[in-house]
Amino acid sequence: MKRSRFLALLLPILLLVAFFLIRADRPRAETVYDCNAAENRDKPTTIEIVLAQKWKGQVNEIKHDLGSETAGIKVRLKFFPFLDPPTNIGIGKCVTAENGRRAIGEAVHYLGKVDKVIRQDILPHHWIMIGSTDVAELAWIPISPGELTRLTDPALSTEQFQTLYRQLSTPKEKKLPFGMGSEKIEGKP
Repeated sequence: MKRSRFLALLLPILLLVAFFLIRADRPRAETVYDCNAAENRDKPTTIEIVLAQKWKGQVNEIKHDLGSETAGIKVRLKFFPFLDPPTNIGIGKCVTAENGRRAIGEAVHYLGKVDKVIRQDILPHHWIMIGSTDVAELAWIPISPGELTRLTDPALSTEQFQTLYRQLSTPKEKKLPFGMGSEKIEGKP
């Protein structure tokens, strides 16, 4: 009696474990986010900017400069609690070239300069982050003023702009732990 009861309890457990093991081995398709899909096309671009305290009295003007009156743009302002926020910018993969160029121009105006871009693969697709402290510093990739100028070229289409941004925001070196420096990533300039 005890043995049949034990088998009656063990059998469902074994079947359940086998079911999960079979499902775990099955290959999974990784879905690619399509910016031009019907359900994604009309999503608004959110611009999140972190500013120094000196800009606190000009909130409405800053929102206007960033295009908050424009359809399809939401602006979120934060104020850095210390002197100046980081001089970085992150642009999601579904942001238009026009919105990206405008955000870069405003970032230079309000931050004084932009010398780092945030890796695109960790950003929300319809998002621009300016002066962000929400992502780790390891995700900030240094860029030169010349590279920033190339990125703001008005002749670039959205596809060209996004390709160039992805190229500039790809890490060129691997940071070593415990402050031991960095090493070049193979195949990167």
